[in-house]
Amino acid sequence: MNRIFLFTCLFLLGSYAYGQEDGFQALLDSGKAEFKRQQPKDTADYSKALHLFSEAVKSRPDNAEARYFLGYTFDRLNSNDGSRMAFSKKDLTIKASEQFEIVNRLQPKYEGELLILDPYSKISSVWGSLAMAYLSKGKNDSAKWAFSQGKVRGGFIEAHLAYNRQLLSSCEKNAILVVFGDNLTIPLWYLQEKEALRTDVLVIDANLLNTAWYPVYLKREKKLSLSYTEAQLDTLGYKEWAATDITVKNNGRAFTWTLKPTYYDYILKGDRILLDIVQQTLFRRPFYFSSGSDSSYNLFLTDQLSNEGVISRVLTQQSDTTASRTACRKNLSSYSIASIPSEQIQRSPDAITLLNTFRWVYYQASYDLYERGKIREARTLLAEMEQKFDNNKLPYVSEQFSEGVEAYKRVLQL
Repeated sequence: MNRIFLFTCLFLLGSYAYGQEDGFQALLDSGKAEFKRQQPKDTADYSKALHLFSEAVKSRPDNAEARYFLGYTFDRLNSNDGSRMAFSKKDLTIKASEQFEIVNRLQPKYEGELLILDPYSKISSVWGSLAMAYLSKGKNDSAKWAFSQGKVRGGFIEAHLAYNRQLLSSCEKNAILVVFGDNLTIPLWYLQEKEALRTDVLVIDANLLNTAWYPVYLKREKKLSLSYTEAQLDTLGYKEWAATDITVKNNGRAFTWTLKPTYYDYILKGDRILLDIVQQTLFRRPFYFSSGSDSSYNLFLTDQLSNEGVISRVLTQQSDTTASRTACRKNLSSYSIASIPSEQIQRSPDAITLLNTFRWVYYQASYDLYERGKIREARTLLAEMEQKFDNNKLPYVSEQFSEGVEAYKRVLQL
């Protein structure tokens, strides 16, 4: 009788545990489906996803994936993926951050599904967005507080900051640097506001140029030269466009390229503003894009860009090529991961992606030498890359990249 009773209790406990796990998974899966259903909408409603993820966390407080998605949902409620960054709210920022902080305690190397950014990057993102909201309102002290909160709560890790320091230090004085995405824009803001690093460089996020507030902020607070008035910026929209030759002139010098449509048969608001920035500043300030830019945010200037490491410079005349190559070699020599702890790199997928750019630009520069017949210099540069970015510390971002480097080494007989 006692044995039958024991077996019955064990069966009931097992069934209960299975039911609990099954219920949790249903909540998590339903929350994911609802979240992703709302993502593409212009007026997304994340309230249902918030409820589902909140219930999932109540069911399994120790589940890092549920916490990660709950944090992302709070962030979307706060800023709608960045498009309303200037309206970020402190309370929702804290709620989002707390979830990502718990994720990092539960799983220092997060193993669940990633949406866009890893948990370390998301902490930087939510606090950087709040800081920008303060900056756009002239509340500089509050912005510095928000950046500090992001740092002490686990964001702005050195593996991310080290890469962005090199972005700034690679630029000439008073340059304009056009970037794209939270893993560049927000750490760059942090470095300029908190560390006062290269504040002479004007960082422009190409994506944010499509918002209502950001171009006005650049014009008003950063004194960026724009031909549009604030009233015009407020009403500016997309424009039907065909491939058009654009010429920028200054003191007898001229620069021409072909601007194609950037979105079907149109150019977007942000493209029109960026075009205006180029026209107003190209001959007055060094002009750069972050490495790997494409036509979606560089106005089809790709053929006019010269690789200078983690940045690409717009060359206004072909005679600048030699000087640009010299700048590239100088910049490459300064790129290093020696001071970054290995575990900090390897627990952050975003850090691995960012820091592999160092490896990639070395590879590109070596291949440029090889194509120009400078085999010895190409070998030297690639060997330097191998020594500085050891695979045991910085894993390759993909097998394809790793295999490509190995194949190139065989060509160079390394």
